Amino acid sequence: MSIAGNPPLKGSSARAWAGRAFGWWLGELRALYQDAARRLEAASRATITIEAGERYWILRRRDRSIGQIDWGQDDPALAHEALCDALAPTRGRRAVIVEIPPECVLSKVVTLPAGAQRELDRILEFEIGRHFPFPAERVFFRHRVLGQGAAASEGGLAVEIVAVPRETVGAIVDELAAAGVRASGIAVISSGNAAPLFLPTTILGAAPKSDASRNLAVAVGLLAVAALVSWPVAQQVRLGAIERELASLKPKAEAALHVREQQRQDTERSTAILRLRSGRPPLVSILDTLTREVPDGSWLMSLSINGREVVLDGLSPSAATLALALQHSPNFTGIVFRSPITREPANGLEHFQLGATIAETKP
Repeated sequence: MSIAGNPPLKGSSARAWAGRAFGWWLGELRALYQDAARRLEAASRATITIEAGERYWILRRRDRSIGQIDWGQDDPALAHEALCDALAPTRGRRAVIVEIPPECVLSKVVTLPAGAQRELDRILEFEIGRHFPFPAERVFFRHRVLGQGAAASEGGLAVEIVAVPRETVGAIVDELAAAGVRASGIAVISSGNAAPLFLPTTILGAAPKSDASRNLAVAVGLLAVAALVSWPVAQQVRLGAIERELASLKPKAEAALHVREQQRQDTERSTAILRLRSGRPPLVSILDTLTREVPDGSWLMSLSINGREVVLDGLSPSAATLALALQHSPNFTGIVFRSPITREPANGLEHFQLGATIAETKP
């Protein structure tokens, strides 16, 4: 059994999804009908069940044995003749169910993630080659999900895969066809107490339908109509519940978005202020620093600031002393004389032009 997801219904995607969901419904109902029909036929008194072993074929009605075919005898023609005689009454309306016993099949329990249940049919085609000595195209296989066990308790998915080589199934179908009988179903049994798993009916061709099958087909058809009618109603109920849930969550979502937007704006403002402070120091702070660092008796005739580059032009009793004072200051770096030092004849002071870089202040 697979599970159809329920994505939001929107325009053409909603119609496409509705088509896929309807197809899934029909596929599931068809599979249920086929399995149930074969089980009813197997339980019928008129149905003959053939347990097709490697050497012996045991024929029975329900649990009562009615014959045995030995394919290991020296003359295979005798086995063919015995099969034709045993199945002669079934050429009318009696159904024939073939069971392939455990010694003729391969069985393996694998553990998959829980989310793999929706895609089991596709996933198991790749798993066959990992766990069996045959590729997927050389076997017929069926699977069942095990509802209990360690994998299920740990959140995984325990799946039993039962496979049978296509050659084995083909040989059985050919032998029945030679006897003039077409099987209603072929089941594989993984162990003595396990329920049979029926192989796809496509390998059998058209088979006559019993009265029980016809009645079951009518019941399944009515169930399909009921499911088709109930599906849109269920979707409308689900959409209404989703809309109410969204309406209740909308105020909380808007409040959370408002808080996040406010925090983002506050962060951007703080970052901008810090960037301005680090990119261009305040002029008042520079003047205050120069007032404290320039020795007494020195004069500044001009001050040029370009970003962090400062040019000082002035007079001082000792231009070298002024340069050393600025060089020892943590507020300036890169002290250089921009032009030669000259002495003024009128007052004996040295004329200087110094360049410096304002040190960055850590926030």
